[in-house]
Amino acid sequence: MNVLLVYPSYPDTFWSFKHALRFVRTKAAYPPLGLLTVAAMLPAEWAKKVVDLNVEPLSEADLAWADLTFISGMVIQKKSAEEVIGRCRAKGVKVVAGGPLFTHLYQEIQGVDHFVLGEAEEVLPVFLADLGRGEAKPLYRAERHPDLALTPAPLWELINFRNYRSMSVQFSRGCPFDCDFCDVVVLFGHKPRLKTPAQVLAELDSLHRLDWRGNVMLVDDNFIGHKGKTKELLREMVAWQKDHGYPFNFITEASVNMADDPELLSLMAEANFDQVFLGIESPAMDSLKECNKRQNQNRDLLAAVRTIQSYGLEVTGGFIVGFDADPPSIFDDQISFIEQAGIPTAMVGLLSVIPGTRLHERMKREGRLLGLPCGDSIMELGGFNFVPKIGRDKLIAGYKAILSRLYEPRAYYRRVLTFLSRYGLSGEGPKRPRSSLRRQDLAAAVRILWRLGFREGGRRFFWGFLTKVGLTRPAQLRLAMNLAATGYHLRKIARAFVQIEDEPSVA
Repeated sequence: MNVLLVYPSYPDTFWSFKHALRFVRTKAAYPPLGLLTVAAMLPAEWAKKVVDLNVEPLSEADLAWADLTFISGMVIQKKSAEEVIGRCRAKGVKVVAGGPLFTHLYQEIQGVDHFVLGEAEEVLPVFLADLGRGEAKPLYRAERHPDLALTPAPLWELINFRNYRSMSVQFSRGCPFDCDFCDVVVLFGHKPRLKTPAQVLAELDSLHRLDWRGNVMLVDDNFIGHKGKTKELLREMVAWQKDHGYPFNFITEASVNMADDPELLSLMAEANFDQVFLGIESPAMDSLKECNKRQNQNRDLLAAVRTIQSYGLEVTGGFIVGFDADPPSIFDDQISFIEQAGIPTAMVGLLSVIPGTRLHERMKREGRLLGLPCGDSIMELGGFNFVPKIGRDKLIAGYKAILSRLYEPRAYYRRVLTFLSRYGLSGEGPKRPRSSLRRQDLAAAVRILWRLGFREGGRRFFWGFLTKVGLTRPAQLRLAMNLAATGYHLRKIARAFVQIEDEPSVA
């Protein structure tokens, strides 16, 4: 059996980092971890090929070779996924589909022969057994959340590492919180399920053995969903990093309550974590109550961000506008918070209503749904899929004002400087590997200097920023350059969105 595992392409959004990746000559931020893990669950005797459309095209030769195509993706990849399915159907290649996109929207997608929905560890073997007997059904759905001890290590040999900026490892699934707009608990449940430290270290060993060095993302829904078990893993990771000379720096997603635990932050710093994504969402407490973001309520969110930054962790933040409880000042409030917090990479989006969530059920009851989400409001205004209380026109105008003000060079570099002034103030921080600049690092720096220092309109702010860092924090120049490259990408996306002409609502 010849099996294609196809990962649809992402549109150009905040999350793609496409424009920043060009500086380092890589094609995508992360590999398709889910498909690589599914590949490890398929019969060993099957021939397998991964085609990630974010790094290479799906060729006619690929389709001619394949007996079966597995496809997985997120809601934002729907358009690309449908194109792949159409091509497979035209060539007579059967399609097996799974992952969040299809779990949510399988009834909306035509041309799939077999849907395998939910987590694959227990349901995929049932499908494979039926397939072997020639009795495969159109729909399979996982009824339980499996033990992650069943999860095999990904088949890394199916991809070319040079195409990616970071590798990915999963420690846990699920989140103990219950934000009403989030589909994590719908897909993976409230109770975090965990791999053993031995499993995680074995995956790190595999990456190290295959000569990967640099970024590794722990792709958990909430890395600290079970703090005690997370600390056990971190202690093992600290020892592993010391033994191997700190070959990796880690990135992850967590909740803001990590700021309450100095031991946790110290362990993350010692294990060489240098970035964490937090779902901050809003500085408006009424909005946080509305969406049941209880982990962010009744706390000083600014102080929490500053505490985390003081341990040498760059906080990247998720923010949302469009809650019913948002005050009229929400657009200025979001800008003020992000600037005071010194969050360079601030992902601000319009509220999106995802099928299966409690927010979706409420909007449906209230007759406020406008269709399906596109997965990312920055992609197109068509992804805006509910009737907001503030009014569509006001919300979109305010959102565009946020993007215009946050990402222009002067404002962005000022936030980076604010962050760098707090970076590592606790005296702790990532244990950086002692390595000299490589040729590709120098080449990337030259490309950044040329594009931002000579070609971009905000070049005088770039040179002022770089000069200030060089004079006051020379040890942070590499980090400053990386953040400058990220800012370039964010500006490109924000400017493109702000220029979109929206049709005024008739309401």
